[in-house]
Amino acid sequence: MAASLSRKFLAGLGLSPEQQDAVVEQHQAVLSDVKAELEELRAAQTDITAVQKQLDEANKAAKSSSVYKSELEDLRAEFDAYKQKQRAAETLGAKKAAYTDLLRQAGISDKRAASIVKITDFDGMEMGEDGKLAKADELSAAIQSDWADFIQRKEQVGAPTVTPPATNPNATTMTKEQIMAIKDTVKRQAAMKANPGLFGISVDF
Repeated sequence: MAASLSRKFLAGLGLSPEQQDAVVEQHQAVLSDVKAELEELRAAQTDITAVQKQLDEANKAAKSSSVYKSELEDLRAEFDAYKQKQRAAETLGAKKAAYTDLLRQAGISDKRAASIVKITDFDGMEMGEDGKLAKADELSAAIQSDWADFIQRKEQVGAPTVTPPATNPNATTMTKEQIMAIKDTVKRQAAMKANPGLFGISVDF
């Protein structure tokens, strides 16, 4: 481009020396402006690159922070769920223990009580501040009604009547051989009954 604007080229176009000087001067001014703008653009590009790098780093940091925050929230939610599950398990265990005590108090064996606890719905039961089931009286009444067949009833047994030993008129101080020598079966058995110690027996015939 510079060669195309040489004075020889301009002279060939029929321009006078003054006109040639004017064109060259104008051309150099334009080139100077273009170079200045180019430098500004290069500087701006450098600035843009730096700013873009900063933006990229900021976005990366923000993303990392967001991921970290999300993971932290997930862990926190998981831990809260675990604590809630533990509390629910402890509460259920306390309910079962308290209800088992009510079953025992009603006269239900431990084996039966364990079976009843397995099929009992504890969701509707509440624990009181004293560590016992709320409305225990109502629950006890329900146990008496619902599980009556499993309640062990203690029979009232009176004092046994003492019957004095009957005096056996056939009792003698016979020996074992003498008793066994009795031919009459009824008399022999009566003698054996009267002298049980000789035969190692302690029950009546």
